[in-house]
Amino acid sequence: MTELYVSREKLFGTDGIRGTPGVYPLTNGMLYKIGSGIARFLSSKKNVGKKLKVVIGKDTRLSGQRIESILAEAINMFGIDVLQADIIASPGLSFLAKYFGADMGIMISASHNRAEDNGIKFFNSEGHKLSCQEEDKLEKFIFESLIHQTAEPRCKRKGKIRIIKGAPAKYIKFLASTLEGINLKGMRIAIDCAYGATSLFAKKLFNRLGAKVYTINDNPQGDNINQGGALDPTLLKDLVLTSCAHIGIAVDGDGDRGILIDEKGQILDGDFIMAIIARHLIENNRLPKNTIVTTVMSNYGLRTSLEENGGQIITTDVGDKYVLEALLKNNLNFGGEQSGHIIFLEYLPTPDGLLTGLQLLKLMRDKKTTLSELKNCMNKFPQVLVNVRVKEKKPFEEMPSLNEKLSSFTAQLKNKGRILLRYSGTEPLARIMVEGKDKELIEEMANSLASEIRQEIGLDK
Repeated sequence: MTELYVSREKLFGTDGIRGTPGVYPLTNGMLYKIGSGIARFLSSKKNVGKKLKVVIGKDTRLSGQRIESILAEAINMFGIDVLQADIIASPGLSFLAKYFGADMGIMISASHNRAEDNGIKFFNSEGHKLSCQEEDKLEKFIFESLIHQTAEPRCKRKGKIRIIKGAPAKYIKFLASTLEGINLKGMRIAIDCAYGATSLFAKKLFNRLGAKVYTINDNPQGDNINQGGALDPTLLKDLVLTSCAHIGIAVDGDGDRGILIDEKGQILDGDFIMAIIARHLIENNRLPKNTIVTTVMSNYGLRTSLEENGGQIITTDVGDKYVLEALLKNNLNFGGEQSGHIIFLEYLPTPDGLLTGLQLLKLMRDKKTTLSELKNCMNKFPQVLVNVRVKEKKPFEEMPSLNEKLSSFTAQLKNKGRILLRYSGTEPLARIMVEGKDKELIEEMANSLASEIRQEIGLDK
């Protein structure tokens, strides 16, 4: 089976607005216009007599402070109050937006991207990421702000800007509550914070719950975010083994992604996590319609594992906001991505790496078992992923040589595997995924397809 996905160029990507600070769309002037567009967008939905407010948070990138200041000033000029959460995880910002009854939550982060990048994520009053329709409307207001260069409307009185005292503590209290009274006394937990937002409070959270905690990569300097963590959990694997930890939890820079390590040093990505949790929920009649939502990137082994237990899957395009939309549309409560973005809708409408770790720990306590034993519920099909940096996002259908190979490889797989080509929504990358039972064969296929794309539109031919 061959699947083609093409992203259209616009201000918003898969997850908000991203780029390099100082370069469009993250220049100072454009950031001010984005702030003005946000204010216009919120004012257009304002109820009579209602005072508008937004909550802004950021990860540990050096550029976050400047971006926050510009956005806050622009929004403030429209009479909208700004609450600053300082450094907080993206799911923590989602929680705080709803907790404070804000009209919008704004998270300054480029998530798993390199430290030199940054971005802006948007959450509505319920802590949900904005839908595609809401993003389109907000984008329209932003570009309208670009047109009105000299005559921005002003309120008679500016809004107030204030710092939220103890924002991480409020978030920690919420996360701890999801264990529903279970303490972690006697548990040894290793955490890799990727020098990101969770560095400031992850250890406090698990110590509060009674666990013995070992941490690495938790001293952010502003330019080292996303070293290690969920993107490279090998250092955490070593820490788990040397500390005899029961579990390792690796998060990314803004804390919304969680990859786990079992006590034997085996790495569990989002597919393993979803298989473990979904089967448990099915067994306890807590999974509506016995159905989860995941993306086209999930391994076929996840589907097989759930079908063995009476479960099924709804598949979406890549992006946790699409997972959330499908969960809400179908009245479901659990889903996620292979990358480690897992949504426990019972608790939060956004992925949360620390929450994922907590829920696995709760399950281990409930079942009195180890993570490695839980992992045995799924067997993965071999899967190869290759990224090619590209100079443009040309439709794959317009590359004859590539399509010739696609047809040939699809025939070879004989419905016992699949090929997925798509462009990243946040980076200039073409992503090639090939899945099948023969690891050597699918590696050859993936590399051959990558070579064709590189020849056609690659930056490094």
